[in-house]
Amino acid sequence: MAGEERTIVVAMDGSDHAENAFNWYVKNGFRSSDRLVIVYCAEYNRINSQPVTLMSVDPKLVTNLVAKEEEHVKEIAEKFNALVKRHKINGKVVRVNGDAGPGIVDVANKENAKYIVVGSRGLGKIRRTFLGSVSDYVLHHALVPVIVCKNEND
Repeated sequence: MAGEERTIVVAMDGSDHAENAFNWYVKNGFRSSDRLVIVYCAEYNRINSQPVTLMSVDPKLVTNLVAKEEEHVKEIAEKFNALVKRHKINGKVVRVNGDAGPGIVDVANKENAKYIVVGSRGLGKIRRTFLGSVSDYVLHHALVPVIVCKNEND
């Protein structure tokens, strides 16, 4: 049914791979009656890259790093909101903290998603085995169909 409202989850992290997944949804899966939920997992990369000893010595450094990361997260959320508005899609951005895979699956369950769209960074089998893969996690743990979009250049 063309008029039936569906909730679709698209995982976005600001990468070209995630943008490719969003574009795939807009081109191939979008229906005007859809409700889109973009899931963004804040990774706090700048904090994670700091030596533990440096952060334990200077609490102001931690506070400043968190503030900078929060600003970065807000910028990305605004970018995603602009994408939704530009394509005239009924949707929202949901931010999750922690591991991206479980966060995406959790939001999809809570929102009663019909399916999930994720990008793939194209990790090889060995790297994916040791590093893990968000798309692999979602594919194996989601209760709904998952579409994994690979970039054409990969």
